Amino acid sequence: MDVVDLATQPEGIREQAAGLLHQCFDHPLGWPSLVGARDEVTRVLRDGFARGLVEDGTLLGWIGGLPEYDGRVWELHPIVVRPDRRRRGLGRSLVMAFEAEAGARGAFTVTLGTDDDSGMTSLADVDLFADIPRHIAELEDLGRGHPFLFYRRLGFAVTGVMPDANGPGRPDIYMSKPVRRD
Repeated sequence: MDVVDLATQPEGIREQAAGLLHQCFDHPLGWPSLVGARDEVTRVLRDGFARGLVEDGTLLGWIGGLPEYDGRVWELHPIVVRPDRRRRGLGRSLVMAFEAEAGARGAFTVTLGTDDDSGMTSLADVDLFADIPRHIAELEDLGRGHPFLFYRRLGFAVTGVMPDANGPGRPDIYMSKPVRRD
């Protein structure tokens, strides 16, 4: 399995990247059409960078990075791993590749948003505006394995929320971490 620059891959690999977005984020807030998923791959490659994990001509997963704050901050967007290859360290490998590339491009911080659009955390279905800092400090998974747990294990900290970003009671959870330069 190789980490590759998605921009230098054959069209078939980029088509697989779009297919993964469409397959894994097909709800109305993701990429319900393959056309939209192709547009997203194109946008990430045009505006930032993308790394993929390829094995025997098959894309197992990919991650994108988009610059913010004149490149001092890079947003992790998106990350996707084939469902049949999850929980095997591929996501961790992709995040490490993302962090290395963002650092090489001058980032001091990497950031991401991880939506709770299905009520998987204690931030869902509550009035976050009543006490945003308390709700963030008391953030819990409700037993369904929200992705914020994955990012927390990789050293990301919750740095904010956007209440109702995905509709009433459905926030986006912002997480960030510093880029380490060795």
